[in-house]
Amino acid sequence: MDVNQEFNKKFREVGVAEFFRKNLQMLGYSGAIRSFTTIIHESTTNGLDACEEYGILPEIKIKIKDIGSSKKSKGNTKLEKLQEKLNEAERAGKPGLINRLKVKMERVENEIAGSSGHYIISIEDNGPGVPSEYIPKVFGSMLSGTKFHRYVQSRGQQGIGAVGAVLFGQMTTGKPTKIMSSTGAGKTSIVFLKVDVDKNSAEIIEENEVESDWKGTKLVTEFKKIIYRKGEQGPFEYLRRTAIANPHATIILEEPNKKKTIWRRTAKSLPPLPKEMKPHPLGLSADDLLRFAKRSNLKKVSKFLQSSFSRISSNRSKEVIKIAKVEDKEPQKLIHSEAERLTTAFKTVKLLSPSTEGLIPIGENHLTTSLKKILNAKFISVLTRKPSVYRGGIPFQVEVALAYGGGAGKSNENGKKMEIMRFANKSPLLFDTGSCAISKSVRSVNWKNYNISDLEKAPLTIFVNIISPHIPYKSAGKQALADNDEVMKEIRFAVMDVARRLKRYLSGMKREAIKIKRRSIFLKYAPEVAWALGVITDKDQEKIEAKLIKIIRTKVKLKEEKEEAEKRSTNK
Repeated sequence: MDVNQEFNKKFREVGVAEFFRKNLQMLGYSGAIRSFTTIIHESTTNGLDACEEYGILPEIKIKIKDIGSSKKSKGNTKLEKLQEKLNEAERAGKPGLINRLKVKMERVENEIAGSSGHYIISIEDNGPGVPSEYIPKVFGSMLSGTKFHRYVQSRGQQGIGAVGAVLFGQMTTGKPTKIMSSTGAGKTSIVFLKVDVDKNSAEIIEENEVESDWKGTKLVTEFKKIIYRKGEQGPFEYLRRTAIANPHATIILEEPNKKKTIWRRTAKSLPPLPKEMKPHPLGLSADDLLRFAKRSNLKKVSKFLQSSFSRISSNRSKEVIKIAKVEDKEPQKLIHSEAERLTTAFKTVKLLSPSTEGLIPIGENHLTTSLKKILNAKFISVLTRKPSVYRGGIPFQVEVALAYGGGAGKSNENGKKMEIMRFANKSPLLFDTGSCAISKSVRSVNWKNYNISDLEKAPLTIFVNIISPHIPYKSAGKQALADNDEVMKEIRFAVMDVARRLKRYLSGMKREAIKIKRRSIFLKYAPEVAWALGVITDKDQEKIEAKLIKIIRTKVKLKEEKEEAEKRSTNK
């Protein structure tokens, strides 16, 4: 057989669905616990995005039914110990040990899942529903959807999440996903489908339509090789954090043990809808520019630059073309070297900063209310930084909150520990903590300057949310942010700002503790001083003691008493 025949025999194109089938870990399906959380994450974010886009206050219902055998307690105990070691290794920054522990954890998780991890997961939202003709595309074809091609702030940005969950379910059980969807026209479409990995399209197993007044979308999928665990990386914690970052949503979870938890909305109105933006020229590469040019139907490069990108006026467009020495021809005829000269020319002209009107933060008031209700902390400070840009032209904004005392921090057998809550576009990031730019930024702060002697043992919750039309994720799993100097700098500044407020609070607590100690000493000796004065002056000892106590309370007034006095004065 000659080379051509041999090569022809071996050569085969691989579709996107087949690629991700062999690399599901890139989508977050890499362990029994992580896979479970990823399943919940994908449908929850889709539901929240859809509801907000159509002006509906979201209500997400998740029901988990365990149809397998009970979990092995021995394996779970081993898993918890490995998790503790992994946390210590991440804090110590030991990459070799981290990788070895992750391999061990995955092996133990898979052993447990092999015998017990068998669930039916139902996720329902009250959103606008998916039109019946689009159901096969949305849930059966990767890189299809309403988000990937749009430059807008949204939780899901890649168009592979929902399909990935359907694919993972059919790979572990061989069964299709049941999809119910209604757009409110009095009928509900019910579709059972699988993903045809060779064609990257939906394989419809069964399809019908029923009369119904219900509106929304519901997915029911059977999974194996997953574990429901009520830990800091499990579905419960994911939904708790989602409720904090989305105070306008109601989230209902029914766990495998039938226990129902409801996180009710604390905001009665929807946040403003993020606006779709045009890319800023300073955030473009030559390849980006060429891709936009190929899709343009305009006749001149100058018009193409004006219409396709933000902050490019007619004069600026002509100036850039002149500096780049590019002919004002049809954009489709641009070549790579010309695109490179254009992107270089963008940096030499004066351009306004990217528009930030499309960035919609949670908001300081809403976030404060949400944290108070869910964490019940003694001290809460929230800050929303002004919008900034990274990579020259991609807008982003940072929100940071500190919660101290009360229900803040993570509980363990030794008391409380610090916890970092990471979010991207209001969606929680639970995995890959050590490698995330958010964690690195928080830990790079010298916390001793803010009266926190040991950060790891502080009863402290640090909340960080990054919003942007293009989140710089490290991988398709969307669980960690890539290191970026501009982003990390903004996070550090925001954390240091709220940490200064915490320092003032802790200093006040310290002063109050000293006052309490002083007062207790004075009050302790008041009876003896009153007795001595009574003997010397021959006065009533009880009256002397009462006067002494009044003087002590007046001179050493505690914070609560001052606040109460101010309140009475205001009321009068």
